[in-house]
Amino acid sequence: MLNSPLTSVLFVLLFVLSPIYGAFEYMQLVLQWPTAFCHTTPCKRIPNNFTIHGLWPDNVSTTLNYCAAKENFKNIEDDTKKDDLYKRWPDLTTAETYCKQHQNFWRHEYNKHGKCCSESYNREQYFDLAMALKDKFDLLSSLRNHGIIPGRGMKYTVQKINSTIKKITQGYPNLSCTKGIMELVEIGICFDSMVKNVINCPHPKTCKPTGSNEIKFP
Repeated sequence: MLNSPLTSVLFVLLFVLSPIYGAFEYMQLVLQWPTAFCHTTPCKRIPNNFTIHGLWPDNVSTTLNYCAAKENFKNIEDDTKKDDLYKRWPDLTTAETYCKQHQNFWRHEYNKHGKCCSESYNREQYFDLAMALKDKFDLLSSLRNHGIIPGRGMKYTVQKINSTIKKITQGYPNLSCTKGIMELVEIGICFDSMVKNVINCPHPKTCKPTGSNEIKFP
């Protein structure tokens, strides 16, 4: 293998420009349904609305996680911002006071995902963007308006949930279910690289129940 100055320069350029260091092609807002999540994980509270799991920049060819970035997570000090985040992005496994004080969940999500879009959004902008995207759709009310209502013992086909979310957001989502009992636990909504328009999620992920192809929305 040639070991010339030009080769070294090209290697450095490829290393610096690699997508794993933060060039994202789309953004996925991942919302979790607390009732289903808390059926498999001990929770301190169970909100009756979707909460944010994370905002994940990604690209089609390479998964982006733990990207290099100059800005490390620093605890959020503003009480109003902490209240706003806790309302939309709580750590369901800890008490409110502990969540706001230690911010372990927010730190984990920022260090794993938020750093991968730090060239476009600093830490504060990243969390503000996640909250704004969640508020944009009011997904629970929209699903209810289309006849998909949680907590009544009803089951819905995967196709109905997919097509309904497509009508609401204009893009096909990612769906995740709990194992075994097949309860809808997460919905991923994907946006283009400018985070302006909803797109079909590039790597479709869905629930795969057996038999009737129906899942629960507890």
